[in-house]
This record gives sequence, C-alpha cells and structure tokens, in this order.
Amino acid sequence: MHVPTDAPRVLSVVPGISSTVAVPADPHALADLTLLVCHAALGVAENGAVWIATNDTWVRAGLFLAERVVIVLAAATIVSDLHEAYACIDIRATSFGAFVAGPSKTADIEQALVIGAHGPKELTLIVVT
Repeated sequence: MHVPTDAPRVLSVVPGISSTVAVPADPHALADLTLLVCHAALGVAENGAVWIATNDTWVRAGLFLAERVVIVLAAATIVSDLHEAYACIDIRATSFGAFVAGPSKTADIEQALVIGAHGPKELTLIVVT
C-alpha cells in the first residue's frame, strides 16, 4: 500500500507501512497525527462496520485523533450481521474495542454537516484476501 506523500505524520501497525512518528509514551502526543494505519479484527457486511480491539492506548487515541485513518481487514473475517459479530467478539480479551463505521460526521451544530468534529475526517477500509 502506498502512503500519500501529503501525510507527514504517519503511525502504522501494519507491516510494510512505515511510520514517520514513533509510538509515544503519552497518547496526547498524537493530537496532530495525519494518518493512522491499523488492522480490524472483523468486519460486518450488514452495515460496513469493523471491530477494532487493542490493548495499545496509542491505537485507541489515534483512531479518534488522526486526521485520516486506514484500516486493513482480512476478507475471511467478514461476518454477515451484528448478531454474528457479537458472537465472535470476546470483549474481555482487550482493554478497548469499538465498532468503527466511517469518518466522524455530525449535523447537530446549527444543522450544518461537520466532518471530523470528533474523529477522523476520512476513513479508508482495505479488504485483503
């Protein structure tokens, strides 16, 4: 996968994708992160959500602080619906888990659509076979 050259602050946990920043001791240091590249444990065909589970505080922070997020998902881990997804998840296995379904969007501020108000402005899902 090619990381865009306009992404100067990249943090990746995916082999083959180089990070340009080191894993910080304090996740607050990711406040100006341009791009986070991470894996999802499973995907849900019904709604396009992916389950991300991790013990790494910096991945958790990066999901919400990065301007853009790229998530890599193995095609074999896609289930049909949320009922099947919940049957596959062990919520006690990691300290953090969340279904992520796209970039942050809200329209509750003066009825105007705002993208990235409380999360990434852009989310790209890459499904690999």
